[in-house]
Amino acid sequence: MKTVMITGSANGIGKAIAQILKDNTLILVDNDEANLIKTANKLDCDYYVCDISVEKDITVLFENIKEKYNNIDCLINCAGIWISGDMSKLNEPIYKEMNEIKRLKKVIDTNVFGTIAMIKNIFPIMKKQGYGQIININSQSGVMCEPPFPVYNATKHATAAFRKAIQDDLARNNIKITDVCPGLVQTDFYTRANNPLSKEIMDTGLTPNEIAKTVKYLFDLPHEITIPSIEIRHIKNY
Repeated sequence: MKTVMITGSANGIGKAIAQILKDNTLILVDNDEANLIKTANKLDCDYYVCDISVEKDITVLFENIKEKYNNIDCLINCAGIWISGDMSKLNEPIYKEMNEIKRLKKVIDTNVFGTIAMIKNIFPIMKKQGYGQIININSQSGVMCEPPFPVYNATKHATAAFRKAIQDDLARNNIKITDVCPGLVQTDFYTRANNPLSKEIMDTGLTPNEIAKTVKYLFDLPHEITIPSIEIRHIKNY
């Protein structure tokens, strides 16, 4: 049994990952307090309300973690925010609202700063214990550039570049890191961003449980085997 911290674990992919890893000691992290409590109660595990885009929240989170846990075997970075809109469409109401400067910053701070800050804070813990595993739920938008989603592309490419830049350093400290890069996933990710997709499009997406199974596969590999990046998508979603 391992101790696993999962961000973005109140809903969608993060929740599915928590469910598939329920036989481990789970630490669930999310800023959606209501759903976080429901998920944690069902899985009978610890939870911490934390907005990973806020520096103070992360500082408090790790202060609490260090007081209670000696080791963290695995960190799964799943928290993220969706954003869409071609530059030429930003005057259209839906895209104008979604791309307001304040929200742009929130997306970047969550997807990029939040991921990097979680890794920065978990590294000393894993270095001290002599091992560790980090799994980032990235995206196909971190592998290719999809024109309708320029800001989202930018955030996912940023974290992919960060992972590539640190993976050798982490490996020298017996810590492995993997990007899981799914295509479209059938969650309320888009609806929560006020950008719901049609049923026809959503039906070509993966289920959260299919992503969770991929994470479980990585989680169960012998520690000496590392996969830097893995892409996964529904066969209809090309």
